Amino acid sequence: MFSAVKLSGYADIISRNTKIGGLLAGTILLAVATSLPELTATISASVIGNADIAVGNGLGSIIFNIFFLFLLDIYFRNKRLFLKVSDDHLYTAVIALLLCIVTAGGLMLHYPLSFFGISVISVLVVAIYTGGMLYISKKQKDTADEGKKASPDQNVNIRGTVIKFITFAAIIFVSGSALSISGDLMSSTTGISATAVGSILVATATSLPDAVSVFVALRLANVNMAIGTILGSNIFNVLVTAIGDVFYRGGSIWMDTSDQTTIIAVAGFVLTGLVMIIVKRDRTKNAFTYMMPSLVVVIGYMVMIASILFYNGST
Repeated sequence: MFSAVKLSGYADIISRNTKIGGLLAGTILLAVATSLPELTATISASVIGNADIAVGNGLGSIIFNIFFLFLLDIYFRNKRLFLKVSDDHLYTAVIALLLCIVTAGGLMLHYPLSFFGISVISVLVVAIYTGGMLYISKKQKDTADEGKKASPDQNVNIRGTVIKFITFAAIIFVSGSALSISGDLMSSTTGISATAVGSILVATATSLPDAVSVFVALRLANVNMAIGTILGSNIFNVLVTAIGDVFYRGGSIWMDTSDQTTIIAVAGFVLTGLVMIIVKRDRTKNAFTYMMPSLVVVIGYMVMIASILFYNGST
């Protein structure tokens, strides 16, 4: 979490003093760096053969990220920051929706087709993510060319800032590597289902860097970087699950998961749709109508977590 705070500050400096901008800095730079724990946790879970933790971690991080984003929207409600969000985030949200559809479909259908031991679902995820990132990068460049860029701060050492950013990203990468192993041990020794451990406990822990980064970005009033971080992290988390499929040797990671992971994927789809609604609105009648989408998400997330725990306890 400390490293995430530092990363947010450095990403903010980079976005304001280079051609990257807040959208791209959040969607790619900060999102990938703060999602490194999900990568290491999912790969570790795949290596030890725990598909539920591997998939649950990636998909659970998606819904936790959006939950925390809306929770912060309530916290910063007086500033109404989300009325100032760039419409360009809709492109990232569309990519996230496509990935959620492919993921949910793969989990429900348990499609067996694979290439060289890698599921066709994973191939589709990689293709959508790669194409989407290329499109977003091009869109960001076109937007930057059309508008005027603020003059960079001459006192900022960009090279030093980038080195510090990479250093703290490495700390996050290392610190997240043991979470899936401890989660697997927790599941096997306590009786808690691997899906619950992966989608709630491990996902929450690995999402803390994202949460802290978004809080710092909103405190800096860089709402585009905050939204970009959440959406960028979410699509990267789906990519992480596909990467985990490469390291999963027990078959296909999409076929060996429980039905609860499908619910998590569908929830991610619904919550991403609500993010799109927030991005599109530019005015509200009063504070209550402004907070309504956020309240719905926060309450809905708590109900879903409670239902997963109840299902786990009853079984």
